[in-house]
Amino acid sequence: MDLFTWVMIVVLAWTVLGLLLVALIWTRAPWKAVLAWLGIALIPLGLWLVGLSQAAVDGWNTLAGWWQTLIFTMPVLIGLSILGLAALLLLVSRLVPTRPRNRKPKTPSSNTTIPPATSSPTYRQPPTSGNSADQTLILPENRQQP
Repeated sequence: MDLFTWVMIVVLAWTVLGLLLVALIWTRAPWKAVLAWLGIALIPLGLWLVGLSQAAVDGWNTLAGWWQTLIFTMPVLIGLSILGLAALLLLVSRLVPTRPRNRKPKTPSSNTTIPPATSSPTYRQPPTSGNSADQTLILPENRQQP
């Protein structure tokens, strides 16, 4: 068999495997995860149908040729280390479980709380003397009629 036939078999097997995975998680996984896995399962078939599977094989061969002729100098080693760290951080970020963020309700602190009233409020009574200097404010209901 030629390479085109092998690529077709691998693409169809990968797509069928992905669709089986989606069918297995359909009822148990959140809908966002189901849609993501469905999209991942359909990528190889779409790439093969538009003719990009040969470009992917050529890209892999180009990457393998580049790796075989790579000279390990200090900048190359630093760059490979940074790429490895980036890949590790991406992997760890997916493995760390997420927990829902719970906001604490805004409540006043304990020293500023006002105790509940035990009796009705008492208001200042107007002065009994007729001296106007004793009164700073005379409400209409407290005015004495002459």
